[in-house]
Amino acid sequence: MINRVNGIPQRPQKNKNNLKQKKLLKGGDILIFLFPLLFLSIFFFYPLISILTEGLSDEEGIFTLGHIQSILSNRYILRVIAFTVEQALLSTLASILLGLPGAYLLARYDFRGKSIVKAITTVPFVLPSIIVVLGFVIFFGNNGVLNRAFMGAFNLENPPLKILYSMKAIILAHTFYNFPICIRLVSAVWSRINPNLEKAALSLGAKGGRLFTNILLPQIMPGILAASALIFIFCFTSFAVILVLGGGPKYTTIEVTIYRLAKVSLDLKAGSALAIIESVLSILFMYIYIKFQQKVSFAEKVKLQYERKKLASILRSPYGILAVLYIIITFLLIIAPMLAVIGRSFMGRSDWTGQTSLTLEWYRRIFTDIQTGSIAIPYLSVIKNSLFFGLTTVLFSLPLGTAIAYITTRKNFRGRGVLETVTMLPLGISSIILGLGYIKAYQTFPLDITGKWYAIAFAHTIIAYPFVIRSVTAVLRKINPRLIQAALSLGATPWKAFWRVELPLIKSGIIAGATFAFAISIGEINATLMLYNPNLTTLPVAIYRLISSYNYFGACALGTILMVICFLVFLLIDKIGFEVS
Repeated sequence: MINRVNGIPQRPQKNKNNLKQKKLLKGGDILIFLFPLLFLSIFFFYPLISILTEGLSDEEGIFTLGHIQSILSNRYILRVIAFTVEQALLSTLASILLGLPGAYLLARYDFRGKSIVKAITTVPFVLPSIIVVLGFVIFFGNNGVLNRAFMGAFNLENPPLKILYSMKAIILAHTFYNFPICIRLVSAVWSRINPNLEKAALSLGAKGGRLFTNILLPQIMPGILAASALIFIFCFTSFAVILVLGGGPKYTTIEVTIYRLAKVSLDLKAGSALAIIESVLSILFMYIYIKFQQKVSFAEKVKLQYERKKLASILRSPYGILAVLYIIITFLLIIAPMLAVIGRSFMGRSDWTGQTSLTLEWYRRIFTDIQTGSIAIPYLSVIKNSLFFGLTTVLFSLPLGTAIAYITTRKNFRGRGVLETVTMLPLGISSIILGLGYIKAYQTFPLDITGKWYAIAFAHTIIAYPFVIRSVTAVLRKINPRLIQAALSLGATPWKAFWRVELPLIKSGIIAGATFAFAISIGEINATLMLYNPNLTTLPVAIYRLISSYNYFGACALGTILMVICFLVFLLIDKIGFEVS
């Protein structure tokens, strides 16, 4: 039989060559698989197991389930687990409800500055939690910008909005963090559903809520479910937001309880037992997310797209008031706290009475040292450290994430779903547990890696590489497999086919993965706090130390620099035309 490639007749190779090619391909697969397996075994699974085994052994090192049984029989811990699930569900619901209108606007309308809007709304996703807390305190606090505005406008003596240190603050902060995930995932699906379905429904008289419920909602449901699963995971494992804005034991989650058991009560076995329970739940949620994400990828295969309208058209419609109201709410929730941080960075105390005035002092100190008590923080060195760790994280996470994406996308084998879940596990594992795992796993080794730059770089890589996997996988799934088959039939080896054919096609996914890894690295604080030394202070750690010394002006200045970097990174993603999935 004669095959045709691009219209040119091709004779099949001999059976021996085919068998040899299959053998080489199998060996190549093993080599590709060994690299991520070895890296994850050393820098993720071994540190994780070293902590979790504490919960499965007694003081003599004998295996026992007693610690887990004790945790599950503790009424307080059961209330903590129930509250963790409750706040995650409510936060997910709020994020989806706020994100859906934004997804609709981005999917159906074109307007000037659209890429900038998408970049701005995605910045909260990678901002360090300490910046979120700082922004919420400055804007929503009892003495914050919003309360001062209301008190001045209505001559009030007491702040009318008491949001902080409550369930409302937790849900609000999580919504700030996570609603961009809904916007990005759902808008990507919404913009690719078949527009003829809506046109046909309109011609038959379906309008408004009926049109959305019966026609559009089933089409965008894969994106909603995938976004909901991912948002739930992030809210379920939230730490700093709960610790600071929760305000006490009443609003405590599993993450905070693990931290208090391990670091405050020094009960590492109880903390590890609770970490095992959290890890099992995280694996389950991650598996659900991957299943939903696969449905999103299937939905995106539709090539037809909406004819996008100008934004002014909806403002002139009966829904114009709702659109304006949505923009105002989004501004107050997302933009205003960031602007409050930026504005405070240009303020300073003018005298001993506490009066503030405009100043550039905190930005001038980039080239000097900031004194916080007895510790000097060199701004410029802090920025250099963050950029260094961002670049090293990109260097390590790109080959790791790309190799895993290639295996799970191109190879069909039993247990592939399990492999996907396991390799995405860092998304659901606390970075605090990861940092503690590094300390426990390697403190008895001849070379203690804590306090070394490569410990931080490896920890950042583990946290960031899942985003490389998702970015590269999204592009790999869109490549026509016939292109690879044609290259192989013309005599190219699998490696040469990947290098010459696939790699140029997945370039946008690799760039997007690199930018995600970089942004996540410079915003990471939990594991960094566990592993750094003063010479390796990063932007988030420096911000935390400045807040601890009540230097909010300096913290806001560094926070502004961090937000600008995040904004530029995600602007790059939109410029290369890659949609996060």
